[in-house]
Amino acid sequence: MRTRLLALAVLAAAPLAGAAEGGARPWVGGSGDGDVRAEAALRLRATALGRVPLGEVRYDPATQTFRTERYLSTEGSEQRGSALASVRLTGRHLGGTLRWTLSADTGELRLATAPVLLEVCSLPPLASPTGLGPCTGGQVGVLLPSTLDGPRALTANGRPFREEVRSTWLLREASAALSLGRAGFVTVRAGRSRYAVGDGLVHDDYGTGVDLALDLAALGPPFELRAALFQPTRDFPGGVDGITPVALLTADWLPSLFERAGLFVAARRDRTGSVSELFRGAFVEDAVVRLAAEAPGSPAAAGAARYLARVLGSGASAEASLLWAGTSGSVAPFSGQRLAWTAAVMSGAIERLRTAAGQDPLPDVSLSGRAVSLRWELPAGDRVTVAPWFLYLSGDRPPPEKARLGLPAGYAGFLGIAPWLTATNLFFGGGLSEGFAARQASAPGVNGRGVIAPGLTVEADLPGDALGTARAAWLLAEDHGPFGGRVYGAEVDLSAAWPVLDWLTVGAEADALFPGDFFLGRRTVYKAVLAVDLLTP
Repeated sequence: MRTRLLALAVLAAAPLAGAAEGGARPWVGGSGDGDVRAEAALRLRATALGRVPLGEVRYDPATQTFRTERYLSTEGSEQRGSALASVRLTGRHLGGTLRWTLSADTGELRLATAPVLLEVCSLPPLASPTGLGPCTGGQVGVLLPSTLDGPRALTANGRPFREEVRSTWLLREASAALSLGRAGFVTVRAGRSRYAVGDGLVHDDYGTGVDLALDLAALGPPFELRAALFQPTRDFPGGVDGITPVALLTADWLPSLFERAGLFVAARRDRTGSVSELFRGAFVEDAVVRLAAEAPGSPAAAGAARYLARVLGSGASAEASLLWAGTSGSVAPFSGQRLAWTAAVMSGAIERLRTAAGQDPLPDVSLSGRAVSLRWELPAGDRVTVAPWFLYLSGDRPPPEKARLGLPAGYAGFLGIAPWLTATNLFFGGGLSEGFAARQASAPGVNGRGVIAPGLTVEADLPGDALGTARAAWLLAEDHGPFGGRVYGAEVDLSAAWPVLDWLTVGAEADALFPGDFFLGRRTVYKAVLAVDLLTP
């Protein structure tokens, strides 16, 4: 409720501040009391995806079986058009002492189909290959995604547009900041803002909270301290059951205006079940492996199919305690060069983990993850920059698989809250459409197996102020996948963006992933994107 009241207050003030000049230019207002800046953008994308590894499993009502033969095979394809519209207002008043921000966007808008959900129940022995079928006689079953597609509907950030509007009002930022003390070295900010933890390895998304920053450099020592407490959800916190805040502490050394080196600590007690959702893909994988190991039509296969149905239809649940600590920074060790890094460790525990409804909880799972990101930018002439980089996210076999195989409990994968990683365009979802990402929580790599990725990025200034980017990476899992392999594959990305006019930018992108033995298929995965951005000049 406090967030909504703050949003309404800013919404009421901002149009009045900008009414003097009609909002036709980026800067509106401009009296002696302060300035208000307005920005707007419309981003259009046409995307073609081919041979994408399929991580979903659907129930086929015609054969009363699960379509598991295509699991993690390079068979998926999709062509789509999408759009994202955004507006942003920022204000500075009282000589910059008071600042506020208001922004809204639609998220990625596109027409999409969702699988039809069918209610499925257990049948008598040998009545179907999986022991599952239509419910009769007042039976209550589980709803499973089927091989039937529903009608096309408008979605925003991957969910129905109406649900996105109801849960967020499309409001991303609504905050006010006040600077106090000598040279304004104390800043207090409250409201809805974007929070980054660990340079995006842990969290980089919008949330609601309050933070306090102390810029000691304004007094002499080149240090900055910050403490924040925020609810990590784009939805209004009051609409999320069990939501608990993230506590964040950072300390940065600022040797120069464009350099920093620091430490961070963050902690969270999760009661929303979001940690168990991180493992959803791993739970499905484990259930598919169980089913594939049994003879079709056997009682054991029917039992495995019923377990897969419970995993797909009811989801998992758990509570968790999570702690992250690490270092990050960006320095210029030599002229024209820049070294950036982030390194973090994670610890904690998952409690009362259930992979499916009706299942007894697993023993508490201890957590211990590691993550490293390195990037070194080097000039290669006047118009070209070369940047070797390395990304490591620890991974492990998921807890239910370890329990089934009798392996020691514990999970050594690095779990984030809402990480935002854009190292490559296909595997990580970077490139010209990276700003469209909903930044939802996900386990590291495919089904939590982790990522080891050395790579190289080359950026070149092209004629007409265009920017060209080429990326290449070798992608590995830390642990073996369900088919015994560890190699995700090699990825190559090419993209270019050209500012045709002050208000118009066009771009193109072509990406390819050559799959390795982690996946069932070996067909080349590809993505092609055409981009048009309309911006306020």
